Amino acid sequence: MDHHNLPNLLERMDPGIVLFDNDYRVRHVNRALMTIFAGTSREEIFDQSLLDMHHGPSAERLQELVKLMRDSSRQVSFSIKRMAGGSHDLFLLLKLMPLLDQSLNNALHCCLIYDITKLISSPQHNFIKVPVTAGGEIQLLDPEEIVFIKAENVYSQVATADGEFFCDLSLGVLEAGLSDERFFRIHRSYLVNLDKVQKVVRETNTVTLLMADSDQRLPVSRNRAKEFLSRVGLK
Repeated sequence: MDHHNLPNLLERMDPGIVLFDNDYRVRHVNRALMTIFAGTSREEIFDQSLLDMHHGPSAERLQELVKLMRDSSRQVSFSIKRMAGGSHDLFLLLKLMPLLDQSLNNALHCCLIYDITKLISSPQHNFIKVPVTAGGEIQLLDPEEIVFIKAENVYSQVATADGEFFCDLSLGVLEAGLSDERFFRIHRSYLVNLDKVQKVVRETNTVTLLMADSDQRLPVSRNRAKEFLSRVGLK
């Protein structure tokens, strides 16, 4: 699947729709939303605020997106959200937009929700594609295209031969879903594609890596160095 075809794929999908007010209370949903969240009761959706359904960084991210939308009075570009639960995770593509009442006040907000789980993840929870942002659009990268991934708080920066891309998913989520035969966590901030390691530089107390298609020198932490060197046949 060509990762540049995501907009065409979304056109064939029926998005879930949520209308919520300034207190994050859900006012209306469509049937597609109920299908996406088939394991969630009607009471859970309507009898609590959206912030109550999220915790920590996830709730903060939602507030951040809504504030951006309200401040700019326009729709917010697509954002990726992982919802963990039960036997499988959901990966959702969100798009927020303001709704105006008769007085042109922003009284309600609309969120379009696309379930892209099957597009990016296998039944075994492995990523078959990695969603990144490029030019305001979401692209789906093949894992083998990735040179390395760098942690950026709760988000990530994905480096490829074509440049670096923003990813809404954390380094931990990406590490869990990418093949451990190909990808190795060399540092709390870096996950590398072993196929892209060009040179291993061993100095007195440090190990650093030179990667293909990159001029960055990546550090291998001391507690990961022994296992890494073993993996690449140097110890």
